[in-house]
Amino acid sequence: MKTTKYLIILAVLIIVLGSGCVAPPEKNGVEPEKEVKIGTLLPLTGDLAAYGGPMEDGARLAIKQVNENGGVLGSEIALVSKDSQTSEVAAVDAMNQLATIDKVPAVIGAAGSGVSLAVISIAVNNRIVQISPSNTAPDFTTYEDNGFYWRTVPSDALQGKAMAKLAYNSGYVTASTLVLNNPYGVGFEKMFKEEFEELGGTVVDRVKYDPNGITFDSEVDKVSANDPDVIILVGYPDTGSIILKAAYEKGVMKTTDWLLSEGLRTDELALKVGTDVEGKYIVANFTGTTPDPRATGPAYDDFAAAYEAEYGRKPVTFSSNTYDAAAIIALAIEQAGSAEGVMIRDAIPSVANPPGEEVSDIGTALALIRDGKEINYQGASGEITFDGAGDVFGEYCKWQVSEDGNITLGESITIE
Repeated sequence: MKTTKYLIILAVLIIVLGSGCVAPPEKNGVEPEKEVKIGTLLPLTGDLAAYGGPMEDGARLAIKQVNENGGVLGSEIALVSKDSQTSEVAAVDAMNQLATIDKVPAVIGAAGSGVSLAVISIAVNNRIVQISPSNTAPDFTTYEDNGFYWRTVPSDALQGKAMAKLAYNSGYVTASTLVLNNPYGVGFEKMFKEEFEELGGTVVDRVKYDPNGITFDSEVDKVSANDPDVIILVGYPDTGSIILKAAYEKGVMKTTDWLLSEGLRTDELALKVGTDVEGKYIVANFTGTTPDPRATGPAYDDFAAAYEAEYGRKPVTFSSNTYDAAAIIALAIEQAGSAEGVMIRDAIPSVANPPGEEVSDIGTALALIRDGKEINYQGASGEITFDGAGDVFGEYCKWQVSEDGNITLGESITIE
């Protein structure tokens, strides 16, 4: 009986050991992770919802390509998605969940600068890498983030200059500004005013509006009161469209031109503002400034083709920036040999900045890292070379609402 019992125990042990319950072998000297999580904190609802879904898709495309090429550290990446709701309160709750419950080492987001400023301390305190694909407020350049905050879109310190140059070169001498009362709007306005006046223009009135507002008639009255040549609107689609519709109904558009920030660059804008008595889009032929997604040439074209093949539609503003944010995090994890926030933070410059072999394909980049080669990731959204503050330089262009309501990109705007 005892012999039979021992034989049964031995057989069970053989089955257990053969079933893979022992630790898997190390890959390239790195023990595979059970699961690698990356968080996203993007606006699937709220004022920036027009951007949030396509941005999320950009991240998912990058992670799909990573996983198709062996994942990182021997495991696939799982995205943990949270809706910021374009709300600072909701975003704080979501970031706390990502930090304490999901325990992610990196987060892609947020989209709005005000939302990111509300959650950045949570990321820093929990040693979570935060890469925003769309925060443009200058505030982040000097924020004490201990190296945990990065962004794949350039600061409005540059775009404010681009808008000023566009306005002045268009022949406008006087301008008034109507901007969101948040870091994005305030930072943009500050840089625009400085540059426009340095060029020789005059800023007549500066009006800020509540991001949570519902009607904006009084703000439209204030910004148009002194008949500026042009009104600079820095906003988001939902609230911005209400402002533009009110300006049309008040007759302001008959006497004053408008220039729009990239936050309004969405094909939904024309639909939201509506049509005139002749059935034409009210904002047809309206123009503005935006980071130029065409600046990278083939890298963007390859991304756009893959995006359209995956989702059946073209990418929108910041989709490529979100793709790059996800790609950089994944490449940094593979380079670091660790999915810990500190290690990811320290590895980001080594995969995104020179020296190294220039590469834009994620699969190729991962293969080079595994072969011990240095890489210099070339982004789909533009040149991804981070400075000491985690900022990237950018190129800008003019954009326009066409007669059919779609967005078209125009000539480049050269700035120093």
